[in-house]
Amino acid sequence: MTSHLILLRHGRTYSNASRLLDTRPPGAELTEIGRSQATQAGRDLAQRPGKVREIITSVALRAQQTAMGVAAAYEEARGLPAGSLPVTVRAGLHEVSVGDLEMRGDEEAHRAYQEAFHGWLHGDTTAATPGGEGYLDVLGRFRPVLDEVAESLAQRPEEGDVVIVSHGGAIRTVATHAASLHPEEAFEAYLANCCYVELNPAGREFGHWDLVRWDTLRNV
Repeated sequence: MTSHLILLRHGRTYSNASRLLDTRPPGAELTEIGRSQATQAGRDLAQRPGKVREIITSVALRAQQTAMGVAAAYEEARGLPAGSLPVTVRAGLHEVSVGDLEMRGDEEAHRAYQEAFHGWLHGDTTAATPGGEGYLDVLGRFRPVLDEVAESLAQRPEEGDVVIVSHGGAIRTVATHAASLHPEEAFEAYLANCCYVELNPAGREFGHWDLVRWDTLRNV
């Protein structure tokens, strides 16, 4: 039996709806659409083979709300007692900081973000928005949690998959480097709200993990 790591993007937020670069926790909360997306994601995960052993979430409000919605829907779909699927908040899993561009929604800010994001995927250590993080900063805070999860998957595969609820830019950056994906393909592969990237660490070092799935757009 093989268990996988599922990196799930949070549901739609009010900042998403306004196209704002909202990266600093706690951040905006989910809209009603976002809550519906989280519920549907939990139902979809319940239809997968195997089981989910744990949900780990970023400290951001939107991620925590998504994680709780996913867990509740998963438990209901699987006929599990409420609260039986553990949900744990972990530091280091929040979105890539955009620094001085925080809460901006203008085209100039979005262009600067996309340029930096392109650099992160290509391994450019100088790529960052003004006052923001580079990709090594993100990997540095994500890796302790990812390595811990990868080890637990290798040692106890029978316990099921682990879901990490995080953020679009962070997930795409981390997944690209975890599985050594083609950076241009990752740049073009948008990850919509409550869609996920599925990885199989397979007992190997970070950078050599297998990409199992890069979720398509989810319609609610």
